[in-house]
Amino acid sequence: MKLTKTTIAILLASLFGIRGIKAQSIQEGVNHLYAERNKSAKETFDKLVATNPNNLEAVYWLGQTYIAMEDVKSARDLYSKTLQANGNAPIILVGMGHVNLIDGKKDEARQMFETAINLSTGKKGADVSILNAIGRANVDAKEGDVAYALDKLKLAAQKDPKNADVFLNLGDAYRKAHEGGLAVTNYDLATSANPNMARAIYRKGMIYYTQKNWELFTDILNKAIAADPKFAPAYYDLYYYNLQRLPPDFSAAQNYATKFTASTDPDPQNDYLVAQTCFAKKDYDCAINTAKAIVSKAGPQTKPRVYRLLAYSHVGKGDTAGAKQYIDEYFAKAKEEEIIPKDYVLRGQIGGNDDMVFESYVKAAQMDSVYDSKTKTLQEGVDYFKNKNNKIKEAEMRMVQSANKKTPNLSDPFFTGLAFYQGADYRRADSMFKLYIASFPDSLYGHYYDARANLALDTTLSVEPYLTNMINGFKKTLDIAQTNKTKFKTQAVASSQFLAAIYNNTKKNRDSAVYFLTKGLEFDPENPALKEFMNQLQKGGKPTKGATGNTPGKPTGATKPSAIKSSAVKNKSMAVAKT
Repeated sequence: MKLTKTTIAILLASLFGIRGIKAQSIQEGVNHLYAERNKSAKETFDKLVATNPNNLEAVYWLGQTYIAMEDVKSARDLYSKTLQANGNAPIILVGMGHVNLIDGKKDEARQMFETAINLSTGKKGADVSILNAIGRANVDAKEGDVAYALDKLKLAAQKDPKNADVFLNLGDAYRKAHEGGLAVTNYDLATSANPNMARAIYRKGMIYYTQKNWELFTDILNKAIAADPKFAPAYYDLYYYNLQRLPPDFSAAQNYATKFTASTDPDPQNDYLVAQTCFAKKDYDCAINTAKAIVSKAGPQTKPRVYRLLAYSHVGKGDTAGAKQYIDEYFAKAKEEEIIPKDYVLRGQIGGNDDMVFESYVKAAQMDSVYDSKTKTLQEGVDYFKNKNNKIKEAEMRMVQSANKKTPNLSDPFFTGLAFYQGADYRRADSMFKLYIASFPDSLYGHYYDARANLALDTTLSVEPYLTNMINGFKKTLDIAQTNKTKFKTQAVASSQFLAAIYNNTKKNRDSAVYFLTKGLEFDPENPALKEFMNQLQKGGKPTKGATGNTPGKPTGATKPSAIKSSAVKNKSMAVAKT
């Protein structure tokens, strides 16, 4: 049969129409996946693969949907089966590499990614879709290499500067690398290429959520909804925001919860919003029972946030032992972007190990891009160890706190040194007190406690450089104490005792010992310990141990460290201010 031009035109139109339906169907599935309607995405890709098992793009996205549903085994089986029939399919190699990353097989994954690049490279260079999928895999998997992802995605963006999906993944990669500004830039580039890409708008909004910029956060998420009224993640996070704001807006939260449920697939995990509302109302039993019912129904597909809620709810009831299994499950399953600073702190406190708690506070502060909340987190860490009377960890936390201040507080080394001193880490106490003295040479407390730290390091009153440090510190204390004999009486009396003991016992200089006792009696003429010590020296006998104060313990009249715990030298005078 001879084909006329009209017949050919009709056939071509039909062919392009079929291709358009195929592309639209894949994009439809991707849209479902990006909106977290995973069941709808799976149904779309299942139909495409059933119609054409050699539709490798649909196979790839079906595997990605399995991964999103926490069903890595099905993704692995799908990609493995497809590779048996299409061993040189680059996009499926990338999918399998993604699975290997999730399984912790980083070397095998990298080999598959590089093979996929080589197989797909033509005269115009590497294939953009392969570079994009490799970037996506390394961003999504915990074991992914974000630097490698950025390298491949940047190359893809150069080759196709109008590919919205590439810029979306590039934004996610920068977010994983904790580069919020660059993440926002690339999300904007994604929406410039595709103004209706709700996921890119939403991801940009979540950057401002982490920064606690609530006005921008809510405005941008509403823009995501305007771009796609069925974009469920935006409804969920607006629900959560209204639930956690002060005061909570339960009515607005319920409104967003209703819209979320209407926009997502039917799923027992939608009851999470019920559990979350119970938690917000401090009905912890309701939260726990609802969350456990979700786990029972969803099984391995249970989302990490459910385990987090169970952990927080058990802690809310005072049951840290019951919370441990859930916080461990949460950290095992959650992606880094899902974890918030408070989660690290909670894990540390549940673990009960002070080293873990310390690292948790440090990690939480590192994650927080908002200075005020970072500062608050570190102060909570200081207070936590102070209340537990773990002076060493309190001091170490103070060091981290000081290092993270925009403007250094020159009095910080004193309080850090004092905590080290109270925790019997005298070497680090000495170092901190010397830093403080360098900034405040006229502060009595710096010299006095540095001398006490050196005394604790050498109770024999004979080892250098501790002996010289003691003598200089106690002498300086006596000199500064002359400015206010009432305020500094206790430090002056203790310093005179120590100096008298050093000069009498170590220097064998009785006259100097008498001199320093005389200086001490100027501050407290009726002090029984000083008078007894003086009496012994004048009689030519040896003073008793209690009179000399020849230990780092509690010499008569000495100030306990806790007596000035809430004071710091405000300036280079002897004024004392609240920290």
